[in-house]
Amino acid sequence: MSEPEKSNMKSTKMKGGGKGGARFPHLNLKDALDYSKKLVSKTFNSPQPEAIVLVGVFNNKGPRGGVRASALKQYGLMEGDTNGYYASDRAKKIETVVPEERRGLIADAFLSPKIFKQMYDTLQPDKVTRAKVRQVAANAGVHVDNLDECVGFFIDGAIEAGLGQSSADGIDLSAARVTPRLDSDAFEQQSNQSESDGAEGVREPPSNNVAGTQKENGDSVVDSNAITSGRANKPQVTLALTVDATSDPEKLEKQLKLLRQFGVI
Repeated sequence: MSEPEKSNMKSTKMKGGGKGGARFPHLNLKDALDYSKKLVSKTFNSPQPEAIVLVGVFNNKGPRGGVRASALKQYGLMEGDTNGYYASDRAKKIETVVPEERRGLIADAFLSPKIFKQMYDTLQPDKVTRAKVRQVAANAGVHVDNLDECVGFFIDGAIEAGLGQSSADGIDLSAARVTPRLDSDAFEQQSNQSESDGAEGVREPPSNNVAGTQKENGDSVVDSNAITSGRANKPQVTLALTVDATSDPEKLEKQLKLLRQFGVI
């Protein structure tokens, strides 16, 4: 085989392959949300193999289906691997929460791809042209052949997410209708981590067991308002106990038992 023939085979094989550059989802956010809704329904009971998801959700078992699956994972709407894909918690919540919370979740999804978050942080809260968005995308490392596609997905996605409004020649990011928030899943994880970092806390007793200030014949006073939940080994309590010669030993024992029950003594 001649060298020219080898060269032609090589170029044919490489045609259509990955071009490199910064990674971004090759799918409009609105379309991604439509596929996400189908994925929630399809994987409601259990994860599904790649072959089933590509056909049943993305309507394509070939490379195009793989591109759509990759985009959903970048938007944080799908999890799993080829053995089993399933809708993420974010995707499920988008389909079940009230409209006000749904808008925030969609904004979170749009900003999940690192490249979109970087572009948004760079451009907002300004009114910018498509040319400016293209320049920022190029500076962020998007391949020159993919710049226009990336710009289109960014502008359309920001509008769909409520993070901007369409302008004559670009997008107005100062007209956001939604404020991006900390993703709820990340918030729960952060909260759980914070709880596990400290010492073991004390569970606060039910409010109906110690309410207000308890008094019985002037023998004892326990200020339940002083009980605080926290990381201390015992709750903090202000205690005043009065005992005189006429005190009933049985009654006193019951009072001491109550105090021990709540870890006061």
